[in-house]
Amino acid sequence: MGRNIEEFELLNTASQLRRAGEHAFAFYRGAIPADECHRVVQESYDLLAENAAIRHHLVPLAERWTLDRLRRVGTLDKRLARSVPEVLFVDAHDTGAAPLAAALLAFYARGRVNVSSAGQQPGPALDPMVAQALADNGIETRDHFAKPVTADAVDAADVIVTFGVPLENLQENPEQRRLSWDVPSPDGEPYDTAAAARDDLDRRVLRLLADLLYGPAKPS
Repeated sequence: MGRNIEEFELLNTASQLRRAGEHAFAFYRGAIPADECHRVVQESYDLLAENAAIRHHLVPLAERWTLDRLRRVGTLDKRLARSVPEVLFVDAHDTGAAPLAAALLAFYARGRVNVSSAGQQPGPALDPMVAQALADNGIETRDHFAKPVTADAVDAADVIVTFGVPLENLQENPEQRRLSWDVPSPDGEPYDTAAAARDDLDRRVLRLLADLLYGPAKPS
């Protein structure tokens, strides 16, 4: 009986991933080939599964992540038009400073910037104190999930902000702006630490957003 249940779960997951690939193909109206959509869905699922404590929700997460990844891949090779700047935040686990900054920037940008976060070694979930600090500012975090750093995210980014982690094998790109923000990681820390990081990052992301939308401020 146990084997039958396991085989059913494998077949069910495969069926869901196939439908996710079909949805991605339809979402981009055929601009991305179907086989590429299916490959990225499967790859995204496998990457998320490496660190997932609970797997029953991985297919919808992989599907959502796939849409972001295919957008970046499509803009890199000119199959899709780039409409807004891309910003990538990277920390150790994508559970603290990076998703905190990404949530703040996305909240203020309101679609005028594509924002993502990633971790060198993704953790299982957003730190609860970080989630609370954002919720206290009216920012929803239930859709966040920790993701690894991928080549498409790095290559497509106009701005990469890191928090105490190196990006290995990152080639020089003169068109890409790279920032290192010295903000203590709130992972595993009390609420006051998470709130202080939120307030620090709030100021930083607002300056970054102004730079992206209107250009760097001129010296007075």
